[in-house]
Amino acid sequence: MAILNRLLRLLELLEHLIDVAEYLTTPAGVSLAVCLVSYQALLLAGCDGPSAAVLASATALTVHCGLNRPKF
Repeated sequence: MAILNRLLRLLELLEHLIDVAEYLTTPAGVSLAVCLVSYQALLLAGCDGPSAAVLASATALTVHCGLNRPKF
């Protein structure tokens, strides 16, 4: 019975991971991922925390606007 319980927990974890992966493929998820990655890259490049946060947010906003541009 313990093995079945662990298997059930593993399947629930996989279901949650799939939900997260589906969210990351939406424009908001892509923007969030770009923001987090660019923030870390800016910190590694030597920017201070607040400047890196502002630049990463601006980058994410630009990506989000580019992905949600209306089609004429």
